[in-house]
Amino acid sequence: MIDIHCHLLYGVDDGAKTPEISKAMLADASAQGITDLILTPHYRQGMFPYVQDDIRSSFAALREEAAQRKIRLYLGCEYRADDEIVANFKSKRCHTLADGDCVLAEYSHTSTYNQIRNSLENLITAGYTPVIAHAERYDVFAGNPSLLEECRSMGAMIQINADSILGYDGSDVKKTCRQILKASLADIVASDAHDMQDRRSHMRKCCDYIANEYGWDTAMNLFTVNPLRILER
Repeated sequence: MIDIHCHLLYGVDDGAKTPEISKAMLADASAQGITDLILTPHYRQGMFPYVQDDIRSSFAALREEAAQRKIRLYLGCEYRADDEIVANFKSKRCHTLADGDCVLAEYSHTSTYNQIRNSLENLITAGYTPVIAHAERYDVFAGNPSLLEECRSMGAMIQINADSILGYDGSDVKKTCRQILKASLADIVASDAHDMQDRRSHMRKCCDYIANEYGWDTAMNLFTVNPLRILER
């Protein structure tokens, strides 16, 4: 499996706080069968500054541990979309996913569809492929999941969280995930893991659940085939 959205990098956002927690998360990922991880620290104006020196330092410190676990690490960013999003990726202020052409874009829970669509259009026009982070969380899609079809037709990819699918984030979010999955509107499942307690990775459990409920081919596409497309871009 390939996890394209996690907060395993220590000391840079609300994810892992210490090297020990990051190493425990790496061991857990390896035990679940994850071979590739894109580390996606938050960038959000006024909250998460995405300090490149700290990110590079933590990343370098974890690479040997990851290699021992036979896990390949890549850098990325979960970017809370704003008016500067294109400029900040063009200037290399933030990492695209695995430094390819994909951008993991996060929106407010209350963002309107027009706001999200305009943001996607700006990224696509600039040459990026937007990946909508945890699409099941946004009110606009919970009320009308079919809008994701239009996002995909524009060229965006849709990522949903393993915990949401399994019901750890509540029954309403699980219901939205079920609607998205039944309509084949999801491209990628990721962990969005932050620690080893409240927000740990449940990728293996979710992959088994998807395979049982929707078929092995669907599980392969969501956990391996489509995430691999991001690494290869």
